[in-house]
Amino acid sequence: MALVVGNSAYERTSPLANPVNDAEAVGAALTRIGFDVTVKMDADEDKMGDALGEFEEVSADVDVALLFYAGHGMEMNGANYLIPVDARLASAAAVPRETIPLDSVLASMANARTRIVILDACRNNPFARGWGPTRAGRSTGGLAPVAASGGGLLVAYAAAPGEVADDGDAGGNSPYTTALLEHLERPGVDVRVMLGDVGAAVMADTGGQQPFVSYSMSGEHHLNPLPSGSADPPTVAAGGSPDSALVEQETAYWRSVENSANPEDLEEYLKRWPDGAFVRPARTRLAALRPDPPRFRNCDGCPEMVVIPAGAFRMGSPASASEEGRHDDEGPQHRVEGPQHRVELRSFALGVTEVTFDEWDACVRGGGCDGYRPDDEGWGRGARPVINVSWEDAQAYVSWLSGSTGAAYRLPSESEWEYAARAGTETPFHTGATISTDQANYSGRTTPVGTFAPNAFGLHDVHGSVWEWVEDCWHDSYRGAPRDGAAWTSSGDCGRRVLRGGSWNAYPGNLRSAARYMHPTEHRNYHVGFRVARTLD
Repeated sequence: MALVVGNSAYERTSPLANPVNDAEAVGAALTRIGFDVTVKMDADEDKMGDALGEFEEVSADVDVALLFYAGHGMEMNGANYLIPVDARLASAAAVPRETIPLDSVLASMANARTRIVILDACRNNPFARGWGPTRAGRSTGGLAPVAASGGGLLVAYAAAPGEVADDGDAGGNSPYTTALLEHLERPGVDVRVMLGDVGAAVMADTGGQQPFVSYSMSGEHHLNPLPSGSADPPTVAAGGSPDSALVEQETAYWRSVENSANPEDLEEYLKRWPDGAFVRPARTRLAALRPDPPRFRNCDGCPEMVVIPAGAFRMGSPASASEEGRHDDEGPQHRVEGPQHRVELRSFALGVTEVTFDEWDACVRGGGCDGYRPDDEGWGRGARPVINVSWEDAQAYVSWLSGSTGAAYRLPSESEWEYAARAGTETPFHTGATISTDQANYSGRTTPVGTFAPNAFGLHDVHGSVWEWVEDCWHDSYRGAPRDGAAWTSSGDCGRRVLRGGSWNAYPGNLRSAARYMHPTEHRNYHVGFRVARTLD
């Protein structure tokens, strides 16, 4: 069951251009994939209240109850409210009386087995401007985060908590709904992966708007399940009994190399069978055969660095879309052999972890980093990755670090970052074809660096934790990119720089080694940090 509401024609504040269009299009898409949909346009308080009451009755015990809302919303004192078209809101005290609390929306869906709320409502509060400086409430732009507790709940926002979403050009759809419509009907895709791809598309379209999702779910949840008897998507292993001949082939090869002293034998097994039955012992054996890479610090309080060996690799992801969440800006894929160029890198050093608050605060105490003290969002400083730092802030840090130590610190190039993150793998993650919350932080907030196991090069948190700034200007493909591992700063949009690695509020598709996004150089956000590189003599 789905309830879709689009509020555009506000009577006492600025109307919105597209929510009615958004609701109409989303309602039609949900109908096509099998939802029983109720659509309400330009709903006043009575109409919205009646619709939620009816929705509570019809959604009891259904598999999925979904609410899509486009229109004005607001946050006050940490709570969220959806605004009917007839709301006056002359003062903050009127908010509970004249709006629909998001909590009541969630309560109306309480009896469904899975509850999904999608809010394209993260706009500035248009009413608070008239409340004056002594109003009895605090309201900010955007919406407040929702704790998705109780299981079976997902709440999706068009923008990160406290940030504002774009309504789009009149007569069309908002950037968020545009991206949602592109992905909503994809069959056999988990809703969290689908919304992660929506978020990536919105970021690429707007250059900074970061959708946000909070959920408490286990297992897979498909809004548009595959038809009975159809094949699974390319990224999902097909069910049923595996081909016995292929199993025998893999087993025979593994038996021939499991005690080998040659690392290349183990690497060949992992290349042929990245999801094979012996991946874990192969990685364990390979780690035992490889000497530990050299580590060093240039000073007390400096980031610990690890030497990344020279090598070549295939950068990006295959155009066959075999990686869930892939985008065209991840190619054309650089090939180690063939008509396209390969990326060859000299040895360099890279931070074992992302720069921490402790390391940043040492810069401030040392007179660097422009004296800027980033907000830790109340999660703690110390060994957690520094957040709320722009690309320009990261440049200030590496400048101070270089001046303090006499060594050539810098941000890594985009190709250096991906080469180091992959650590010899060609799978979507250095952990293989999949990743879990036991292997990376992408399910809540920051955690101390080094909490999760490192990759084969000794690097922690290359998947998840915080997005990491790199040196390169933004380009929407790799055509013409450097072949030697250098940063690409000779062209492109240098007012926006590349981010890598995903973050604590991302989805697996955004954590892949090939995934890439961008932000303006002055942009600060609570899911963005960085790690440092160092040129070796």
